Amino acid sequence: MNASSTPALPDPLALHEAAAQWLVRRQDASWSAEDERELDAWLAAEPAHRHAFEQVSRTWQDLSQVPRPALASDAQSLRDRRNPPQASAPPASRRGPAHPGIWQTLLGQPVFAKACAVVCATVVLGGGYAWYRWDNTPDYVLNVATAAGETRQVDLPDGSHVSLNVSSTLQVRYYPRRRELVLDQGEGYFDVAPDAGRPFTVDARDSRITVVGTAFNVRNAPDEVIVKVLHGRVRVQPDRTHAGAEVMLTREEGVAVDTRKATYYPVAAVPDSVGGWRTGRLVYRRTPLGEVAQEISQYVGKPVQLDSPSLKSLPVSGFATTSAPAPFLEALPDLLPVQVRRTADGGYLIVGR
Repeated sequence: MNASSTPALPDPLALHEAAAQWLVRRQDASWSAEDERELDAWLAAEPAHRHAFEQVSRTWQDLSQVPRPALASDAQSLRDRRNPPQASAPPASRRGPAHPGIWQTLLGQPVFAKACAVVCATVVLGGGYAWYRWDNTPDYVLNVATAAGETRQVDLPDGSHVSLNVSSTLQVRYYPRRRELVLDQGEGYFDVAPDAGRPFTVDARDSRITVVGTAFNVRNAPDEVIVKVLHGRVRVQPDRTHAGAEVMLTREEGVAVDTRKATYYPVAAVPDSVGGWRTGRLVYRRTPLGEVAQEISQYVGKPVQLDSPSLKSLPVSGFATTSAPAPFLEALPDLLPVQVRRTADGGYLIVGR
């Protein structure tokens, strides 16, 4: 028999990938009786099909017992995700193992379905899980927090620097191919060392900021996440938990994300106001009063509230100090048509006049 008449042997990786894709599809709640018949036909077509499917199924069972390595964004996502959709459970006859392992976690996110099939096939042929574990095990971990009135400079191993403002908490996880930070609360100024092969992300509530090399400031306030860029370029996802709009920011641009509604709007980012708190000086150049009140409250240590939403957009220009912010607040009636009153809890209420 000559070479041209010899039947071609199936590519093992392609065969196992096909089997893994069938397995992934079978876990979905939309799997139908017609789908089951198509799978039966594929299994019956060649003995190699059934063998590959059985191998992938065993690998699925084994990997499901292995807990996924913790990612930096996990705790924040679990705390802040509001009203998550309830996924329909697949029929009992096709349901995966009871213990939530790597593949169950991935399947909860449809975007990973194809990748899951490819990786599962690779694992069957050897070496894939070791690579996955390496890629998702941090080689540098840091948790840092500042108290009221305390700021801190954090130097990271790649040459990046973070300045952390008062009453802030930050998680840092560096992985082989990415750098992940979570600003749980407070404010940070990030000066990022360029590394195109290792993107740098900062999560604040449901928002995510992604950069390669730049300098920017993030404030995680109770109702807003405010991002301002000094130089470079960043991508902001107002709500990373759902596919949606992304905002590209370059030097001296900013955006504020309403954390209650996942809406956003542009904000000014003049150079001396981006991270200016690091020098103890707050600079306002036609800055909306709502943003000023939010920032000043960090240093007063008490709420600074507006009596009416209509006051939020009033433009404020001037200078304040982080060590003595009260005199600036009390001088606002000289700049704007407002009155500033002390409240019973020691805070301030700004009302129109």
